[in-house]
Amino acid sequence: MHNNRTILWSLFTVVLCVFILSGCATIFKGSDHQLRINSTPAAAKVVVKSTNNIIFFEGTTPASTKVPKKNEYIVTISLSGYKDATVNVLKDGIEGWFWGNLLCGGVVGIVVDLVTGAINKLSPDEISVSLVTAYNQKTQNQELYAALQAYDQEGNLRHLLVPLQRQ
Repeated sequence: MHNNRTILWSLFTVVLCVFILSGCATIFKGSDHQLRINSTPAAAKVVVKSTNNIIFFEGTTPASTKVPKKNEYIVTISLSGYKDATVNVLKDGIEGWFWGNLLCGGVVGIVVDLVTGAINKLSPDEISVSLVTAYNQKTQNQELYAALQAYDQEGNLRHLLVPLQRQ
C-alpha cells in the first residue's frame, strides 16, 4: 500500500514539474507554424525566407512546411512565364495558451514561450495564389511573351522575354 502511494506521488511530481518547467503555448501549440502553399498553375517554385533573408524552405507547389514561430516570413512563388507572387507571413497576436502560464507555467513558462517563439500566432496558415502571365515591364506591353530562364557563368539566374506572334 505504501509503495503505491509513493509511485502515485512520484508520478504526480513528474507531471507537475513538466507543466511548471514548460510553457503552456509550447506544450499545446508548439513552436512551429504549419504553412500550406498552393498555386494556379501548380508546380511553381516556392521559397520561404525569414525577413532577415534566411531561407527556411524551397520546393514546388503544392507544398507544406513548418517554420519557427519566432520569425516572420516572405513567401515567393514563381513560375517561368508568370509574374512572381509574394505573400508575407506575419505575427498576428499571441497564442491563447500563453496565458495558461499565469495559472501553471509561471515565470519559467513565460520565458520558455518567449524564447521558443511559441507565444506568437502567425498568419496566414494557407497561401493560395493565381499566377498572372508575365509581360514586358519596360514597355507595359501586354502582348504574349515566352519567358526563358538560364544561369549565367557566375551562377545567377537570368531571364529573357521573347515576343510571340499571334496567328
